[in-house]
Amino acid sequence: MALPNLLTRQHIQTGLEQAADRCSHPDAGLFGPGSVIWQLLRENLTALAQGRTLLLALANSRLSQLMPSHHDAVQRIQHTQVFLLKVVFGNLDQALVTLNSQKARNKTLFDVDDSDTLVYALSAWVDSCMTVHQSVIEPINSALQERLFEEAMLLAQVMGIPQQALPADWHRWRRWWQHRLARPVSLSPRRQQVLDALLREQGYPGRTPYGAYYPHAAYQLPGHWQQACQLPQRNLDRHRQHQRQLQRLMDITRNLPERLRYQPAFQEAQQRLRGRARADLATRLLNRWWTGESELVSSGWSIPKVDRLTSASY
Repeated sequence: MALPNLLTRQHIQTGLEQAADRCSHPDAGLFGPGSVIWQLLRENLTALAQGRTLLLALANSRLSQLMPSHHDAVQRIQHTQVFLLKVVFGNLDQALVTLNSQKARNKTLFDVDDSDTLVYALSAWVDSCMTVHQSVIEPINSALQERLFEEAMLLAQVMGIPQQALPADWHRWRRWWQHRLARPVSLSPRRQQVLDALLREQGYPGRTPYGAYYPHAAYQLPGHWQQACQLPQRNLDRHRQHQRQLQRLMDITRNLPERLRYQPAFQEAQQRLRGRARADLATRLLNRWWTGESELVSSGWSIPKVDRLTSASY
């Protein structure tokens, strides 16, 4: 058995320094409004991706150790969401402070010290968001998927994963990820209990207006996961029900105003790029509801009008 590639504090520092050197507009952050990852994570609908990410994490022996109970699983998933929102939508300083904070990272699914597991955790999150997005909002073509891969690998680098431990290109990553999903799945009784408590009993994440992830689970994972995770078996009636639920989600997403459709952190970042020192009251209240924090990525200081980005709306 090959030894794991352990990450050290030096790996993280090297990744942060490389990210700082590559950032061309510090106030826009590591990625900026034109990035694919901004367009992906801005959708509140991606809250449903937390259910799929949870399934994938419980299937990994190392990640499952971070979630001994369903309460721990909820905390991990929610802290991971907030962590990524700060890194993706924050300015350069906010992103680097978040990435450099061991306390913040210890609460997330990224609290692992080997690169293979960290790449798996990051891939599970990004692929789950992309799967939900493509199912409900619109397909993501291969060119945008390649750009998303490059942005995800930048995210992996700033988390401390060495370049040599990352897939060389999008095609290799897709083959590697498909191979991981094709592996046999076996959940211990404890992991199955956590899964049942969250997805089947509580309907996690259950965030209105999108509902629970459980009805979609069997259709967004390979077939052999159904028996291993005790998911509902696919049949004609359940397929029709699934299609009706997807249509309902499409209608809800299409009719929601942008204020409710998009993540408050995304709106907060746009307001920051327009020069606001703090997000407006509505954004702060929505942030509190979604994340438990009023402000995630406000700068705290106003940008002079002459230096503001006039095209910050995307």
